[in-house]
Amino acid sequence: MDARIIKCAAAALAVGLLTVGCSSASGGSGESVSGGPDKGTVRVWFMQDSIPQAAQDYLKTAFEKEHPGSTLKIEIQQWDDIIAKLQTAMASEKETPDLAEIGNTTASTFASVGAFADLSPLYQDLGGTKLIPSFVGAGTSRGKKYALPLYAGASVIYYRKDLFAKAHIAQPRTLGELVQAAQKVKAANPDKHRNFQGIYLPAADNHFMEAWIFSQGANYAKQNSDGTWKGTLATPQAETGLAMLQELWKTAALGASDSSQQGAAPWVPYNNGEVAIVSGRTFAEKNISPEMKKNTAVMAIPPVTAGGVGHSFSGGSSIGISAKSQVKSLAQDALRLVYGKEFQSKVAAQGWIPGNTAYTGAIPASLSSGQLQAQIVANSVLTPTAENWAVVQGDNIPADFWAQLARGGDAGKLARETDGKIEKVLNKK
Repeated sequence: MDARIIKCAAAALAVGLLTVGCSSASGGSGESVSGGPDKGTVRVWFMQDSIPQAAQDYLKTAFEKEHPGSTLKIEIQQWDDIIAKLQTAMASEKETPDLAEIGNTTASTFASVGAFADLSPLYQDLGGTKLIPSFVGAGTSRGKKYALPLYAGASVIYYRKDLFAKAHIAQPRTLGELVQAAQKVKAANPDKHRNFQGIYLPAADNHFMEAWIFSQGANYAKQNSDGTWKGTLATPQAETGLAMLQELWKTAALGASDSSQQGAAPWVPYNNGEVAIVSGRTFAEKNISPEMKKNTAVMAIPPVTAGGVGHSFSGGSSIGISAKSQVKSLAQDALRLVYGKEFQSKVAAQGWIPGNTAYTGAIPASLSSGQLQAQIVANSVLTPTAENWAVVQGDNIPADFWAQLARGGDAGKLARETDGKIEKVLNKK
C-alpha cells in the first residue's frame, strides 16, 4: 500500500484477524484453493482508483462468458477503513468477498493469520517468477503463497536537465552523486531563482526516504532465527543512508517540514522553479507543466555503487481468494483471468506496473517513466513481512521517525529509540 495506507483500526488488526481463519495462523481453511459449486456469484473487491474500468469490464464479461449461469460482481471499496471492513467481512462466510484486493504492506498480516486461501498450487500458472518478487514475498507465510501482486507503482526521480547542463552536472550514478548534484545545482542556481534549493525532500514522503536505507542493504527490522524481530535502523548500513538524508536537508533540500498533503504534490515546487530535483509516481509526471516537461529528464533512485538501479519501496496492491469463500473454484477461474494477458495489459495501459511483469510492454510509450518503473519494481524492497507490521504503521512509528530526523534530531539516538518501538510491536504475542 502507498500513501493511502490505512491508519485507523491498525492497533486491533493483528488480533482481530485471528478470527478470520477457520483454525489458526497456519492458514486454517486457506489450505485449499478449490471447492464450491459449479455455478454461483463471485464477489470481487477492488479499491477506488486502482483497476481501470476497461479491465473491470473485461473481467466481468470474460468470466460470465466462460461460466454461463454464474455472475461476477465487482464492488469498489474506499481506502479509508478498508482494513477494519475486511477484518469484519472476511470472518463471515456470508459477508466475505471471494477475491479481495489488499495493500501490499498489509498483505503479510492477512497472509499470516489465514485470511486467504493458499495460492501456491496456482503460482506457476499465474506467472511464476514473472510476478513481482517483493510482493510475492509479502504475501507468503510459512512457505505458502496467500496473496499475489495485482499492480505496482514506483517513484522515479525527475530533474531539470537544462539546469544540470548549465551547472555542468552529469546524471547521478550513485546515491553519493545524487547528494552532490543537489548541492552543486543549488550553489549554481542557473536561473537565479530566489530561495532556490537543489531537491524537494519532504519527510512526509516516507517511502522515498526508505530508498536511502534499502539501497544500503538495510530495512526497519529483520527476523532472527528464533522467529523474533530485531530493529535495524541503528546499524552501520542504515546510518549511512540516514546521514546522507540529513546532509541534504541541511544543505540543499526544500520541504523537510512539509505536510503529507504538500509532499503528495511534488510537481508544485518543481513547476514553480523552486527545485531542480523531485521524486514522484506516474501521476506526478502527468502534472509537470508542458514548459518544464521539455526540460525534464527521468532516472531511478541510484544505487550505492554505479550500475543498475537502487532499492526502493514499491507501492501497490496484492490480491487473494478469501479463506471463507464458498465458491473457491469459481474464484480461482476469475483469478486466472486477472493474471491473463488481456486484464494485465489493461492495467498496464493505465500506467501501473502489472503484477505479472511479462505484460509491462503495454505501458504507454508516452509515459517516459513507464519502463523505468518496471525496472525499479523488479528491484524493489518492501517493509518487513511481519504479522504486526500494519500495527507499526498504524502507530505512525516510521512517520514519526522520519519527521524527527528531518528536523535535525540525533540520528543515532532516534534510530535506537525507533528500533525499540518496532521490536516491542513486532514481538508482541
